[in-house]
Amino acid sequence: MKRITVGLLILLHGLAHANVGVWAFAEGPAWLVTLLWGVAMLGYLAAALGILRVPRLREWWKPTLVAATIASIVFLLGFGNRFGVLGILIDLVMLFVALVWAQPRIDADVAVADTVGAAGLRYPRLHRVVWGVGVIAFVYATIVVAIRPIYVRWGTTASERAAPLFGDELKPGARYRVDHAITIRAPADSVWPWLAQLGQDKGGFYSYSWLERMFGDHIRNADRIHPEWQHVERGDLVRSVQPEYLGGRFGEVGWRVLDVLPGRALILDKWGAFVVQPVDSQTSRFIVRTREPGTPSLAGIVFGPFNVFVFEPAHFIMQRGMLRGVRDRAERRQG
Repeated sequence: MKRITVGLLILLHGLAHANVGVWAFAEGPAWLVTLLWGVAMLGYLAAALGILRVPRLREWWKPTLVAATIASIVFLLGFGNRFGVLGILIDLVMLFVALVWAQPRIDADVAVADTVGAAGLRYPRLHRVVWGVGVIAFVYATIVVAIRPIYVRWGTTASERAAPLFGDELKPGARYRVDHAITIRAPADSVWPWLAQLGQDKGGFYSYSWLERMFGDHIRNADRIHPEWQHVERGDLVRSVQPEYLGGRFGEVGWRVLDVLPGRALILDKWGAFVVQPVDSQTSRFIVRTREPGTPSLAGIVFGPFNVFVFEPAHFIMQRGMLRGVRDRAERRQG
């Protein structure tokens, strides 16, 4: 029981690092933040799985835990903000608990698993399933951490990410940043009408509507510009689902228009800025920029793993589909 308790505590401690890396992404070089964050979070996850006797990982749980602790302390010293001191204290407590208080029990249980294997343990099939799920989850987490710097900045250049955009003033000092962009071989004035009619009850979102419909969203992507949907103003609701979605218990679901620059930019609350920038008379850049405060908080720590490992990858897939959908429609109409 002691081994399982320590393993689960270290697992939760590792997951608590998920949003810490998100907060710090704007504070330093992406490669350094990702390296320290990845070693810390993935190291804690690997150590926890090793303590829970997952094959391969259980042989290295002690050096992995030490490496994760060192990386976490360095990371928090450099990018930890006001939560840094508390995080370092928890790192040291976890290290003490595992290596001093619980190590004899952990080593004994791991030795048993090494000797008899899964077949010799109680509930061998359950152990195999749990270990398998643990390995798959760890591999997935490793992939997400490795490629996150790519998909949160997909299609953009360093100068574009640093340049001010319409709507930035609404989120001053934002630490949570996602930037996506695509080049469209059509004038900006030919791209804007597709953005003006965004919404479940209008032109859709030009992404994978079949996937959205799988979740009960009655949505169809428009393949032409509708003049009756071209007027957008502050306070409008860009619906994500129909009002009666799931019996209407969630009311009106979507994003409020915070500001609009007709022909060039649309700012949606809790989503970001949709900006069309002319490159020349026949080419434009379509940029979607998300900026949120990203200030450290208990809620951020609790929901951070869902954001990093579920929401962000799914959002990237759908938003990339939208960028390409707008591009294809604008270029098709232009041609």
